[in-house]
Amino acid sequence: MGKNGSGIIAGPFTLRSKDRAFRRLFAEATKRPPAGTPKITTVRSALLSGRLTKTMVGLTKYSRVRYLFFSRPRQSITFFLPLLSALSEPAVMAVIAHELAHAWLNEHVKPEESSQREHEADDLAREWGFGPELDALDKEAETVNAD
Repeated sequence: MGKNGSGIIAGPFTLRSKDRAFRRLFAEATKRPPAGTPKITTVRSALLSGRLTKTMVGLTKYSRVRYLFFSRPRQSITFFLPLLSALSEPAVMAVIAHELAHAWLNEHVKPEESSQREHEADDLAREWGFGPELDALDKEAETVNAD
């Protein structure tokens, strides 16, 4: 149940989650990038999945949908509840901002997968004002990795 033109995401998209807190944080995160930031037009869905993963809390997938004579880019973002639920709200906000930054970079720079892209997504999320949330996520990840 997305909104057309809601924040950084332009056009119709579907947010599939029954978790009210997550829906609220997602909506808040999409409205935080600075005014004038070019919108993301290729995200069609965001999903809060119950699938267990060992290390992933979020994943942005970029693909090209092929039609008869042309193709069109499309992105989907998946968040994984088992690990996400162990995080504080600021850290969850950081994960959402990081995945939105991936989607933005895929559309406005170029789609690629690399360790450098992870840093670029964090840097962009910080530019959008998510520094304190990313710091909270880093601190919580250090605690989990130390156990």
